[in-house]
Amino acid sequence: MTLNRDQYGQLLKPLAPSRVAKRSQAGRSLSYLEAWDVKAHLIRIFGFGGWSWTVTEAVCVFEAEKDGKWNVGYKVIGTLTIATLACEYSEAAVGSSTLPQRGEAHDMAVKTAESDALKRAAINLGTQFGLSLYNDGQTKDVVGATLDGPVSPPEGTDVFQAENPTPPQADPVATFTEVDYEGYVVELRAAMNRGDIPEILEIKSELSKNDLLGVVYQGKTMQKIVDLAVVTAGKKVGK
Repeated sequence: MTLNRDQYGQLLKPLAPSRVAKRSQAGRSLSYLEAWDVKAHLIRIFGFGGWSWTVTEAVCVFEAEKDGKWNVGYKVIGTLTIATLACEYSEAAVGSSTLPQRGEAHDMAVKTAESDALKRAAINLGTQFGLSLYNDGQTKDVVGATLDGPVSPPEGTDVFQAENPTPPQADPVATFTEVDYEGYVVELRAAMNRGDIPEILEIKSELSKNDLLGVVYQGKTMQKIVDLAVVTAGKKVGK
């Protein structure tokens, strides 16, 4: 295993809620990550050229034309390779599309299946790639620690206990990167500019729930940033 301390800590942190997308399906709200977000996070953690995705099979499983539209489905099998870990994860997915243009329907079905296969493969890398979302859509880390990590779990920690996992003890400034909090900061800034104090307090509650208020972003803790946002929003409301 060749993960450095920062990479290991990053993989074991909570999933930033700002990265989670939602959609309704069969009357239920589903939480998921977009394929572009998964790719961006692979680059952030493993670097440019530190990972690769290879489609090993793409097969058209159905094609039908009705009422001037083409309904097409593809099965795609792909392999995600993490060079620094010398490991591979292979997954399959079926994607479909219904469009007027036959070629566009095929193209979209392939893209959908490929994206889903990539996301399924990436889930093997843990919470940062959507694993926690399978546990009722939660964003808290569900791994906690691994026995072969560069940071040893605290004595007595049961690393195989999924409920309320205890992350490795490490410097939060070293294991958390600023890019992960930009989403929170952007949301806070927008709410501040609107003078929306309830929204700011809701974001604070989310940060507190994930134990992130003490994390430092550009020289200030998230708690300090929230406090400044409340004060500024209050001034806007009072005008």
